[in-house]
This record gives sequence, structure tokens and C-alpha cells, in this order.
Amino acid sequence: MHIATQLELAIWSGMAGALFLLSIVAAADLVASRSIPAARGLAFILLTGGSSTLLSGLPEMLIPALGAEVLLPLKASFGPLSGALALTYLGVWLGAAHDDQLIDWIVGGGSVGLVLAAVILAAVALLGDVMEPVSVIATAATANAVSVLCVGIVAFRGATLGDRLARWMVVACICLAGMVGGLYATAMHATGLGVWVFTAVCTIFHFLIVIALTLQRNRELRKLSREAQSLAQPPWGGDMALGSRLVPHVEDALWRSARFGRECVVAAISVPNLYELVQVAGAGVDQQILVALMARIRRIVGFRNVVGLYHPRCFILVVSAVQDPRRGELLATRLLSDLRKPVRVGEEQGRHLFEPSIGIGLIRITGRDSDAMAAMNRAEQLALAAVTHMAGVIAEDFGDASHGVAVG
Repeated sequence: MHIATQLELAIWSGMAGALFLLSIVAAADLVASRSIPAARGLAFILLTGGSSTLLSGLPEMLIPALGAEVLLPLKASFGPLSGALALTYLGVWLGAAHDDQLIDWIVGGGSVGLVLAAVILAAVALLGDVMEPVSVIATAATANAVSVLCVGIVAFRGATLGDRLARWMVVACICLAGMVGGLYATAMHATGLGVWVFTAVCTIFHFLIVIALTLQRNRELRKLSREAQSLAQPPWGGDMALGSRLVPHVEDALWRSARFGRECVVAAISVPNLYELVQVAGAGVDQQILVALMARIRRIVGFRNVVGLYHPRCFILVVSAVQDPRRGELLATRLLSDLRKPVRVGEEQGRHLFEPSIGIGLIRITGRDSDAMAAMNRAEQLALAAVTHMAGVIAEDFGDASHGVAVG
């Protein structure tokens, strides 16, 4: 065997081995958690990793009897299908599709277009005499380039909207661009040690970052699920902003909304009966309640929005860059419904049922010259008024108290 062929075989075998190990990690996470997000992660690495291995030419090297009539339809269709899957899962992972129209349009339209492209390319490859094999692969490369562009835009959009993990997803998209370019160059017989090594490194780093981010987000979701059901009580605080530390986070959300030219919603969630079980259930029960309520809020609003505790009886929630004018009221209605559900607190031997009394004050802010502290204070006043008048939610445009509206 020629030395260049041996090097190529070694490089692609190493890449395939790394992808196999990562698929084992994803499978282990699925077995441990038995969750839909973990199943999505495994499906992603199996389809996209399989597509990468096909395009590298490794199957033909290991099994020379495999003919082009078998592999060409798979090479032509698996790439766009992988792109559609990656785009769909990225939208789910970000959880911002319903908050941002651009992400919604790209994820929905891009995924459908890529699936259609995969079906057409597979049909053309099966017919055999419609296009030359190289032309089929070149067309598939073009479709995949579009998918890389869509994924990159969605990841960057998620990062600019405030999702801290999305910044690393942008890095993964850069690796994805190198991976797709190198694999299709190889599939079109562009040889060279540099191309092979660059492609294999980009592929491994892309999957490493994506799997790490997927596992991290899955852990966060499982943790929130346990906390929301009072099944786990970690030390109070965590990475949530408390007290005056909330102010810079609110200011950042206001600035981000103004930069996009959109509305920002600041909500205060008041829990006036927080301490009613302290005498019965003992000290620390209030912290258990706050952990459970915070987890419920975070599950509803996602990871890109600000959630903090202004003081023990008042949460502050900030939803930035709102496009749908009904978003604030719809969100508040859902929060009111979920937060009013009973919370089980206390020691394992003597659990008590706490029924939160919830009032929500909602402020809609448009413009650049908004004061974060004033907005938080006004939202808290509305939340207390909502509790007093049993209105559930009171909403108003910031700076115009005469337009307050009771909701729910």
C-alpha cells in the first residue's frame, strides 16, 4: 500500500475512532438520564458522524467491494440531512425560536429546505445518468455550505441575545465550516496530508464542543427539573444575581434590547407569604421555597434571560429584545400558573405543603434612556399591588402609570 494511502487511512481511522468514543459518551448520558435531550444528542452524533465518515472515504478503503452506486446516494443525502438535524437541534438547544423571528425563520425554513435537498440529491444519485458523481457531490457541498451558514447565524444570534453557552457554539460552527469544507474537498478527490489533518482536527473539535455543550445544557435542565419539584436542595444562591448585583444584568438587558430596537420586559414576582411555614417547618424552609420557585422561573424563560432575587420576597425577571408585543402578558400568565402550584418543603420525614401567594408586576420598556433601578422598583410596586388587589398580574408601559392593566 502506498505511504500516502496509509497516512490517509490512519487519519480517517483515528477520526472515526474519536467519533465512536464520543458516541459512547452520548449513549452513556442517554442510559443515565433517559431523557429526550440526551436522545437528540446521540442521534446527532450518529447521523452527522456517520456522514463525516462516509465523506472521508474510509468505507471504500476498508471495504473496496463497496461500489459508487451504493455510496453515492448516501454521500449525497446524509450531508444535507445532517445539516437539517443540526439546525433543528440547535433551535431546540437555544430555546429561543419562539422569542426571535429570525431564529424561527432560519430553523424552520432551513430545515425543510435541507431535507428536500437531501431527497432530491438521493434521487438524482440513484438515477445515475442525470448528473456526474462529482457534480452530485458538488451540489451536496453547496447545500451543506448553506446549512453551515444557517447554523452559524443562529448560534451567533443566540450569543447576541444573551445565551452564555451559545458563544462556544459559535466556535463549534467555525470548526463545522472547516470540517464540511475539508470533507467535501476530500470527497471530490482533493488529496494532501494538510487537508486530511485539518479536516480531522476540525471534525473532532466540532463534535467535542457540541457534545460538551449538549451535556452541560442537559445537566442544567435536569437540575432545574429536580429543584422545581423540591427533589434537590443545593446551597442557596448559585450563579443567580442577588440584590444590588442584579442592576448591571438588568442594564445589560436594557442595552441589548435598545440595540435591537425592541421592547424589554422587566417583571417583579412577589411572594409575600414566603415565611409562613418557618415556625412549623423550621429554619431554612424559605430557602427551599426560593430554590424551587427560581427553578420554575428559569425553566419557563430559558437561559438567555435575566433571573435574580431582588430581596427574599421578590424575584426580578428581565426578558430582552422582545418581538411579540403579547410576549410579556403570555409569559406572566404562564408564570402565575406554574408558580402558584404547591411546593413540598421541610425534612424528608416531615414534609409540608407550601402554597405560594404570587403577584407579578410587569413593565414594558422601549428606548435607551431607561433607569434599571427605577424599572425594578416600579415593577415591584406593581407586584405588591397585584397581591393586594388579587389581580394576579399588573402590567404597564414604563413611565406611564396611567396605562396599567390587570391581567389574570
